[in-house]
Amino acid sequence: MRTLWLLALLILGISAADQGDWVDPFLLPLPFSVKPFFAGYLQVAAQKAIYYVYTPSENNPSKDPLVVMLSPGPGCSSLHSWLYSKGEFTFTRNSANFRHNPYNWNKLANVLYLEGPAGTGFSYGAGENITD
Repeated sequence: MRTLWLLALLILGISAADQGDWVDPFLLPLPFSVKPFFAGYLQVAAQKAIYYVYTPSENNPSKDPLVVMLSPGPGCSSLHSWLYSKGEFTFTRNSANFRHNPYNWNKLANVLYLEGPAGTGFSYGAGENITD
């Protein structure tokens, strides 16, 4: 139950993400255009923050569902899912190049990728569990 409450607070925090978390896609070295997205930290305790990427739906963000992507762990980043299979752009295997992903999940849903537990990927904090 405590985990569900924390997840609800994280989602509410995303809806109020400040403009400092907005990523201007025109600054990315991509050979194609992508929609703006948000990336940053959600503070979950005094010394603990979870890194997130939020990609609004390309269809109707205010009415489309929210999908929360939590990769199985421990220590497995959900950003792997975003960059290799479910995001608007993906890495081309065995290269440093990106390609457009015609099957991205944010075509019909808002997608929130959370790196957890704290200490995984770009997330940080004392202890390794976001529920500590």
